[in-house]
Amino acid sequence: MMKIDPELLQALEIFKHFFDLIHQPMAIIDKEGKYIYYNQESAELDGYSMEQAIGKPMLKVYPNLKKEDSTMLQALHGKEYQDTYQTYFNHVGKLVDYQHTTVPLYNHEKAIIGAVEIGRNLSNVRQLQDQVFRLNRKLYQNKEQPLPEIIFASKKMQEVIDQTNILGSNDVPVLIVGETGTGKELFARLIHQTSHRRDKAFISLNCSALPTTLIESTLFGTVKGAFSGAENRQGYLELANGGTLFLDELNAMPLEMQSKLLRFLQEKTYWPLGGNKEQHADVRIVAAMNESPAELLKSGKMRSDLFYRLNVGLIKLPALRERQEDIPVLARYFIDKHKTDVNLVITGISEHALQQLMSAPWPGNVRMLENAIVRSMVLQNEPGELQQIVLDDELFDLPSPSPQEEAKLEKPNIKEITGNLTEQVENYEKQLIVDALNQANGKIITAAKLLNVSRTTLQYKVKKYNIQMGVIDS
Repeated sequence: MMKIDPELLQALEIFKHFFDLIHQPMAIIDKEGKYIYYNQESAELDGYSMEQAIGKPMLKVYPNLKKEDSTMLQALHGKEYQDTYQTYFNHVGKLVDYQHTTVPLYNHEKAIIGAVEIGRNLSNVRQLQDQVFRLNRKLYQNKEQPLPEIIFASKKMQEVIDQTNILGSNDVPVLIVGETGTGKELFARLIHQTSHRRDKAFISLNCSALPTTLIESTLFGTVKGAFSGAENRQGYLELANGGTLFLDELNAMPLEMQSKLLRFLQEKTYWPLGGNKEQHADVRIVAAMNESPAELLKSGKMRSDLFYRLNVGLIKLPALRERQEDIPVLARYFIDKHKTDVNLVITGISEHALQQLMSAPWPGNVRMLENAIVRSMVLQNEPGELQQIVLDDELFDLPSPSPQEEAKLEKPNIKEITGNLTEQVENYEKQLIVDALNQANGKIITAAKLLNVSRTTLQYKVKKYNIQMGVIDS
């Protein structure tokens, strides 16, 4: 019978039942590299049985594994691995995409007594992503798409649509900012359909829907041999060539990927993962985020140079509570849209139900409104007008953004559109420089750091825009 360190054995006895229930691949080795815990998920991942692993040295269980390549054996020497991504063929020849965290285990004297690894099998995510990719490719073989239907009655939305049409016809990057459920993808599609790229592909990628380890290969593609099991795969940039790539929830993209996206925006070139040849793609980038750009820049979650590059065109979508006059037309539109989905014939909406809609804060915006209307139609007992809106009380208990939080989403110094696009961009850039100089008390080097540009670049722009250093607060 194997001898286990008493402290390690005690900890295992305490936590073993919990480990059995978390349903993620997990393994523990002692200081000699022998498995003392190896759960069913690990066994299924690697193509072994639990009995084949428990009590045996890792290098016996995996005869082709080298000590220096094993994160668990390296953890016995004090190394830590956080969210490490690996792709390998398991014991039965199945390709596995695996993300794991591996750390050494210490006793009360700070001596290493073992190592623990917990992971996540990303293989299903990879397969689903490949399916989405293949469906996208088939879908956009027929690239003609109708204009998106945006339902509104308010002057505020008309102004946003007018601005979107202007930006759509100019081939520049666009950043769309708005709360969840405000229709950011609809406006991205409108930009595409009003551009000269309308006959080419519109490809959408939600940056928060993929693990960070898969974003790069999804965007840029892979070359066979880039890593174990890698095949030649087109990336979304190649698929969208000539058209538009919509990056939803850009704020979820890791900083390393942001720098690679910036390079593409500047050069229109990219490197496939594992490739030795630079590729070119003529793709327009439209990005969206559901957080305040100012807060993202302040917290360091977004590169300022990427923001300024995308911010040539900025569209701020109003929340539904800011355009209440649109609620009646949206309600009637959704009733008509879903009337064939319910058993009863719903012909309209009563004044009582309409007042319920008008008085609700709608933290989830238009998407939440649609869901509430469909739920209410399903639960109504008699045909005729929709009589009662069934609201989700818990959702409506969520606090609405304060005026201060809403202000953070506003575009700085929004003015009536005057002059051509180049003049508007230059005016905006000048104001950003003035704001940075004010914040830096007129110190060029400090302002350059705030803007993430070189000192010489900032000096050139100060001279270009004739910014008077003595009166920079104008």
